[in-house]
Amino acid sequence: MTSRDCIHRVSCRPMFARARDSWIGRGAVAVAVLIVVVVACTLVVAPKPIARLMPTASPSPTPTLSPSPTASPTPAPTPKPKPSPLLSKRITVLVLGTDSNASRLRRGMGKLTDSIMVLSVNAKHTQVSMISFPRDMVDIPTGNGGVWSLKINALTYYRGEAAMKRAIATTIGQPINYYLEINMEDFGRLVNGIGGIDVIVPASIYDPSIGLNIRAGRRHMNGNLALSYARSRHTTSDWDRAARQQLILTAIVRKLVNPKTKFHLSGLIPTLKTLRTDMPLAQVSTFVQIARLSAKARVIGGVLAPPAFAGFTGIEPGTGRGWIQEPNLSAIRSYARALFAR
Repeated sequence: MTSRDCIHRVSCRPMFARARDSWIGRGAVAVAVLIVVVVACTLVVAPKPIARLMPTASPSPTPTLSPSPTASPTPAPTPKPKPSPLLSKRITVLVLGTDSNASRLRRGMGKLTDSIMVLSVNAKHTQVSMISFPRDMVDIPTGNGGVWSLKINALTYYRGEAAMKRAIATTIGQPINYYLEINMEDFGRLVNGIGGIDVIVPASIYDPSIGLNIRAGRRHMNGNLALSYARSRHTTSDWDRAARQQLILTAIVRKLVNPKTKFHLSGLIPTLKTLRTDMPLAQVSTFVQIARLSAKARVIGGVLAPPAFAGFTGIEPGTGRGWIQEPNLSAIRSYARALFAR
């Protein structure tokens, strides 16, 4: 399958509630991303222990004349390392949550990207902006003159992570520095690895197709429950699911930065086998600094839901694409520009 060169346009029919722009609260969501990457990279680049040398027979020392004492030179001051330029620049990361559940595998389908978020830390580390993309969005500009006409959640599978990063950057009209991809199953393992998470569930959900029955209120979730809560859209919309994924990620952040949280990194990180990123290993220490500096940043997030960010939403006749959302590119870029200006 390939993208087509034209954008399908049909009548504009906004059908759903207005897009939400909600405050997530304090505690940078970017910390979660950076912690996972930093820890993983640290384990990869950790120096190996130096081999212990075996003792050998020492030859008898030959007496030598003692040299005349000479004046010791004044040691030159050690130059201070220059701070990384990344510390004074906006850092934007594309977070991709892929899913290849048993149902899809039985149907011969590959992994699809069901969670697509842009996280951006401003240069002063005082605000983190979050934008979530609906998986049913179509007609995405690819950044090389083409248009991806299928649903956005299939772009990574057919074109790769770099193509997805370029397309999302073109869609929002803002540069993206790095991508981070992890399978949804690994998100479940991460939740279990930190002893579960606490989430304020805004509305009850009953989804018998995946065995989910959760009431509104404060709920403690293990990995399986968190995964089901993030996946389900049986009784809700795709936009609600994107908002729930933000809640899950925020809860993971709060648990990770809580000093009372006990978990073993050496046992947790190797289980995250699907972690992929283009973040440079040489900048590990810089990412640690960014994570620390952003720990108390204000976080604002939104989902690109209709009618504000859609030209058409619904089943488009004659295309076979099913339920789709065509993007309102001017509105999306204006929204991203306003967020990234702060």
